[in-house]
Formats: sequence, C-alpha cells, structure tokens
Amino acid sequence: MLQARGVGYTAIIVRSLRDSMDFYQRLGLTPIYVEPNRDDPESYCALMYCGGNDSFIMLVGPAEGARVSIAEAQPGVGSMQYLSFNLSRDTMMEIWHEMSNAGVSGSEEIVRGYERLVFLEDPNGVLITLTAWTTEPPPGMPRALVLARAAAIRERESAAFVEDSHIRQAIAELVRDSRGPGGTPPPSNN
Repeated sequence: MLQARGVGYTAIIVRSLRDSMDFYQRLGLTPIYVEPNRDDPESYCALMYCGGNDSFIMLVGPAEGARVSIAEAQPGVGSMQYLSFNLSRDTMMEIWHEMSNAGVSGSEEIVRGYERLVFLEDPNGVLITLTAWTTEPPPGMPRALVLARAAAIRERESAAFVEDSHIRQAIAELVRDSRGPGGTPPPSNN
C-alpha cells in the first residue's frame, strides 16, 4: 500500500511562465525558485509554494519569447504533465520494485538535483512520479523553508539548478539559525 507523505506537486504545462506565476501569486502562492527544465532546454520550471503541509505546484513553460514545445509532446497547454507523490527513498524503491514485478512500466531511479525520481504510468496514461529527496530535512523542518534557503544559496552561487549540495547547506544553516547565538537552542515557551 502506498504510504506517501502527501502529494509532492502537480506539474502544469503553461503558455507563459510569467503570466502563470503572476496568476498563482495573486491566489496567494509564493514562488520558491525558477530554473531551466532538465527535460526540455527550451522551457523553465517554477516551483510555487501553496502553504499548509508543504504543498507545491510546478509550472512548466517556455523561455520568454519561445514557443510552447513541451506541450506539443502530449496533451497541451493547461494539462497536467505529471502528478508527484512525496515518499521516503526506501518506500519509493519498495513501491517501484512491487510495481515492476506487477508488470507496470516505469523508469529506473533517476537522480535529478536534490530529488530521486521513479516515473510510472497509470492505466489511463497519466504519468506518476514517485519522488524522494536525496537528503531529508530533520523532522519538523518544513520543506518549503529548506527549498527557499536552498534557492537563495543557488542564486548566490549563480548555479542553474537547486542541487542536493544546496539542500544540505540550507539544512545546516537552518539548524544553526535555530540554535541561536553560541549554538544553544532558543528558550522553550513550555
């Protein structure tokens, strides 16, 4: 039985990344980062934080002034590119093994930046992504906080993508910041 921690994000193919980001920001979503699409060099991905329990959407659209070529590969603009489930790496590999043994077609594990992915196709042709982070944040540390800090580190380094090294550095900084001056934990309100 799938023991997902939740929906990782839904990737939506968009006509204009800028217009779509503006729209979702007006709905209260917060941009975490924008980076080139690792699968299609003509497009970009924008991770948007929805709030709550680390809920996100991924907008996938063309570079400024470019045509929407990624949308031509499958259903088109406004369609869901894939649905991602957030799992531990052990659970992801267990499910991949079970699904493979059941004859479900899928990919091998793919390492992409800070994520490890397995792609599966449901009976209706919907692409499902089992997603695990290479480096997990400590319990209670929101992924959105880690991603925002990692994106800032990536920008300082002028790197193209958020990588696992940025996630590890972000976690270390957040842990250090939570301990306060001198490395001691902040006083408890209990």
